[in-house]
Amino acid sequence: MRPLSASDTPLVAPPYLSPSSISTFQQCPLKYKYSRIDGLTEPPTEATLRGNFVHSILETLYGLPSEERTIETAKQLAKSLWDDEYHDKALELTRSAKALQMFRWTSWWCVENLFAMENPTELNFDGIETQLDDAINGVTIKGFIDRWHEVDGGIVVGDYKTGKTPAPRFREDKFFQLCLYGYVLEQQLGKPVVELELLYIKDSIKLSHTVKPEDMAEVKKVVTEVREQIDSRCASGVFEPTPNRLCDWCAYKSICPSWSK
Repeated sequence: MRPLSASDTPLVAPPYLSPSSISTFQQCPLKYKYSRIDGLTEPPTEATLRGNFVHSILETLYGLPSEERTIETAKQLAKSLWDDEYHDKALELTRSAKALQMFRWTSWWCVENLFAMENPTELNFDGIETQLDDAINGVTIKGFIDRWHEVDGGIVVGDYKTGKTPAPRFREDKFFQLCLYGYVLEQQLGKPVVELELLYIKDSIKLSHTVKPEDMAEVKKVVTEVREQIDSRCASGVFEPTPNRLCDWCAYKSICPSWSK
């Protein structure tokens, strides 16, 4: 990929970062360019659609008064969302009655597992699907927090995951998203984030992490460095590919110079 010449229009990246865009850039700068700058949309997958479906159910459920957050109510919400929005989307991806039924059941099992992990009627959150639009060290951050609540001494931030629970050696990186959102939440509320929770509801496993000062220092460092590196590549026009073990699942593999030679 050639650098920009004087006659070329400089590349312009989105003015904000999110945990997913940071992860994409760290994984492969060229993939970031394709998706965030060139606007080449990745095709939907069953995994992403399942995550959206389950999150929609739980967001609506926890928005109800506590006494209404029963498994029966969750079933009604799931059916309504399925009929109104997700049936047609899932059908496009699964393309068979059997696969469609399995998609719906595996999604519902995630909701059932949540009820096995906690009692929604006994929990109250200060924020559900809270939108963040703030800055860290001058870098705009956007995203949504699934749920958070105040406890003695600070704030607990939680996130639902409908994928497979990562092996222990990969878990530390999974908390970066919550640390990033926690940093912004601390600035907005003036209270420390003390605990992070990842709820892997497909496997009925909750992972917790006690926040340390060095966690937040690392967030600030990463956000600042990634913004600088993206801006530098926009100026030069060079976003290099980084071949790695995830390339086989990359939507841009067919146009990537590392694989299309």
